[in-house]
Amino acid sequence: MGLMGCLAVLGALFALIVAVDSLKQLSGDGQTHGFAVVVLLVWTTAAVRLFRADLYVSTEGVRKRTLLRQRTWKWSSVQEFTIKPMAGLRLLGGYAIWIRLTDGSEIETSVHYAESLPEVRGMFMAEHEAHEILRQLQGALARSRASSQAR
Repeated sequence: MGLMGCLAVLGALFALIVAVDSLKQLSGDGQTHGFAVVVLLVWTTAAVRLFRADLYVSTEGVRKRTLLRQRTWKWSSVQEFTIKPMAGLRLLGGYAIWIRLTDGSEIETSVHYAESLPEVRGMFMAEHEAHEILRQLQGALARSRASSQAR
């Protein structure tokens, strides 16, 4: 996660440098680096989006934010949280926390761990960390159920 933040800052700095250089050259011979500025701004935007990709919990529900999308599910539409094999890394022993919705559909979250792979923060975490996150998600779901019944 820290790496993505550094990449975002570097991309923004490079974009600023190229933009300043383009403005200097614009007043001179008219040649600019517009394409480079656009590429660097796209780079920075992608790095920021990757940095913010995660699973977020609030009083309203749970939000899954990825590079291209974000989706939020209200607590009333969440049935449970479980740990199951990852969709893409079953052969490597990868597991993820999944959200099971009341309509029966299941969504894989960004919380992953793999028994056969070393801990790589940001992509895989230790098994005990994933189980602690699962416990916290289940607690938040139980609190949302209790608060809705109290109303």
